[in-house]
Amino acid sequence: MSTMVGNWKMAITDGCMPGDQLSLLNVGSGNAHVELTFCAEGGQPLGPFRLIIPPQRTQSPILEDLIGSGLPSPSLPYSVVVVSDAPVLVQPHRANQNLPKSRRSAA
Repeated sequence: MSTMVGNWKMAITDGCMPGDQLSLLNVGSGNAHVELTFCAEGGQPLGPFRLIIPPQRTQSPILEDLIGSGLPSPSLPYSVVVVSDAPVLVQPHRANQNLPKSRRSAA
């Protein structure tokens, strides 16, 4: 569960992998306080990892850099829960474009 009171909550259940990125665009006029929580099959949720995104700016963290070696297995897909106190657009980007388009969801 998140420790931040947020207005916006979304989940990416497409099965993210280490090295993938999230593009987070703050469309508002103030800072967006964002929390990312990672969930993998068979493990405890990791996070929340907190980011501050300035107004009308984008951040694209590499998920593996946020988590470090905390994932149960580097080959295990995981889901990401995104909570923000301001409107943000979220788009995942795969690290390896040669991966098959369908990956199993970790949720």
